[in-house]
Amino acid sequence: MSRIISIGTAVPKYGTRQNDILDFMQAAYKNDTASRKLKLLFHQSGINKRYSVVSDFNATDSENCIFSIDEPAPNVEERLKVYKDHAALLAMDAIQNACKKIGTNSADFKVTHLITVTCTGLYAPGIDTEIMEQLNLPNDIFRTSINFMGCNAAFPAMKIADLIAKTDENAKILIVCVELCTLHFQAKDNNDNLLSNTIFGDGAAAVLVVSEKAAKQKNLKGLEMDGFYSLLLGKGKDYMGWNIKPLNFEMILDPAIPDFIGENVKDIVLKAGTGLNFKYPEIDKWAVHPGGKKILDAVKKQLDLSTDDLQYSYQVLAEYGNMSSPTILFVLNEMMYANHKPNESIFAIGFGPGLSIETAKFTYAG
Repeated sequence: MSRIISIGTAVPKYGTRQNDILDFMQAAYKNDTASRKLKLLFHQSGINKRYSVVSDFNATDSENCIFSIDEPAPNVEERLKVYKDHAALLAMDAIQNACKKIGTNSADFKVTHLITVTCTGLYAPGIDTEIMEQLNLPNDIFRTSINFMGCNAAFPAMKIADLIAKTDENAKILIVCVELCTLHFQAKDNNDNLLSNTIFGDGAAAVLVVSEKAAKQKNLKGLEMDGFYSLLLGKGKDYMGWNIKPLNFEMILDPAIPDFIGENVKDIVLKAGTGLNFKYPEIDKWAVHPGGKKILDAVKKQLDLSTDDLQYSYQVLAEYGNMSSPTILFVLNEMMYANHKPNESIFAIGFGPGLSIETAKFTYAG
């Protein structure tokens, strides 16, 4: 068995209320029809605030802008330069937060395995090598990267960490997810861009994983990773994805996604229950990736859950928006440090391009 002993989170300094972001978007689009669509989408989003590494969306601060309403939009090279300047720094904030929560620091924790996750930027050497340098990790450390798997990429990262901890009881594994979604803003009047401009924000999360034996020896509470179940729904392969264009990473985000997930989610959970040996009414708590309010509403309806059952997913959506891969870790972070009973179960589910489904079952361990 393996155990998540800490989850750290971080967001950039530019936090902006959703209504103020709408003002920026409407000015950028310069189109009455698009403005009306955006206003409707924003008011139905369930989001109060989002964060960005650039200040463009925040009308009170203009010190770090890349989107000028009166100038041509930056190309993908310019956007990726901003990604390179900020991604690893934000990741380090999340790592420090994770270490602080268990009363240690990165030097004393002595990371043996590093797993990095991102889909909103790329360069080589990448954020993994920058994190190694910042943490002064050994240059022969195990490291691997998961790229372009989208919103549910934290799940395969946790799965790899689980496998490592099961084979090496002395392993100390660090997972880092960092996404700068807002860098790919484009004032394009189609459903995909209007929706992505409504929901996505920037953020990072770090997870510390050790073996169950090591956790017990040091009396470290956390989440036991009981198992994982993955499913690729080929019928939805055109509903979600990225296209790398000269201007940006252009999001494919079909408005039919919530209905499609709603139609399939009960079958998905039943299959996961068969694979992981549980019945879904037995689950104590639910961690659903808040890809959007309509997705959460569809899952709630089809699984006959209450708003309280999904309170942490709705909370994270409201406070941060959808940050892609770190988002489910923000949800698990809220759950991990909330009141709970020993041995309560958590079922987590995320959705990504493909349409790919990732699930995991956890148990609170003390």
